[in-house]
Amino acid sequence: MTLWIPMGTSQLLLILINGQMMAMWLLFWLRLSNCLLQARVTIQNYYQYRHVEKQGWKLGWTWAKDEVIWSMSGAFATQQGNCSSFIVQTPHSCLKNPVIVDLEPTAAPENMTEDCCHGGILSAWAIIPSNSFSSFEIMVGNLEGNTHGNKPLNLTLMAPGPGYTCSPIEDTDPTVSLVIGGRREIQVFRTWKSTCTYSTFLSNKVPVCCVSLSTFYSPTITTCPQCSCGCRDANPSTDSCIRCVPRYHS
Repeated sequence: MTLWIPMGTSQLLLILINGQMMAMWLLFWLRLSNCLLQARVTIQNYYQYRHVEKQGWKLGWTWAKDEVIWSMSGAFATQQGNCSSFIVQTPHSCLKNPVIVDLEPTAAPENMTEDCCHGGILSAWAIIPSNSFSSFEIMVGNLEGNTHGNKPLNLTLMAPGPGYTCSPIEDTDPTVSLVIGGRREIQVFRTWKSTCTYSTFLSNKVPVCCVSLSTFYSPTITTCPQCSCGCRDANPSTDSCIRCVPRYHS
């Protein structure tokens, strides 16, 4: 993991080492007239002191094949997409790259699921652990006979802005899902997970650090680079964001 640590911000080192965001998928079977896959997705904030504030988290991915979100509870896809190929029943979202957001606490009870609906807000793990995660359930259709499901690709997380980089979704040991307030365990047949780490460098469209360099003897001996940390991007009209000031030893 790469750490970008501004000068004088030692606490950031603690935050990045002892924290990450994790998205975990618990996969169940549900056999109806056609093959559908039921999944429970949990977003866990393991950062010690970094909260997810308003406007809340947004979770996105790319389907590996032609899957669709048939239905979901506890969250919703921001766009439905083109579902014209479905005649009898219309899926919740047919987008290849759906983006999911959390429901508000005032959502209708029939649209809610356990551990959902915080308006996208997640507390830091070290502050309020019980409010550091959120879950939603989706029913995935159009599996084309695939009985095991395909792992989604290119997971993205906005929480609420940019800065997070997510690892590929990987298989891990199958786990259990707790229901009825944790009093009952349901075995799942597959568990996927991805970890997302935050970088203040990536969160800024124009990096905030500009480096001032000087040469002690002569600029012909120790040359200054033309730019550093993307400073020229902040003002493309300038030839260089760094002014080399030679210092001659007397």
